[in-house]
Amino acid sequence: MCQSIDTQPDLSADSYAKGLLNQWKCNACGHTGLFFPEYCPEDVKKIQEKKP
Repeated sequence: MCQSIDTQPDLSADSYAKGLLNQWKCNACGHTGLFFPEYCPEDVKKIQEKKP
C-alpha cells in the first residue's frame, strides 16, 4: 500500500487463528495481506521516485 520494502511474514495470533499462515505484513504502514508484489531494488527506486 505504501510502497515500502520493509515486510515480514505476519506471525500474529489473529493470522494463525484464521489459518492464514502465508500472510505478510508491512512494517511501515501495518497493511497485511496474502499477496505482496515482488520487485527488484531498481524497480522500487523508480516507483518511489514517481510517487507524489
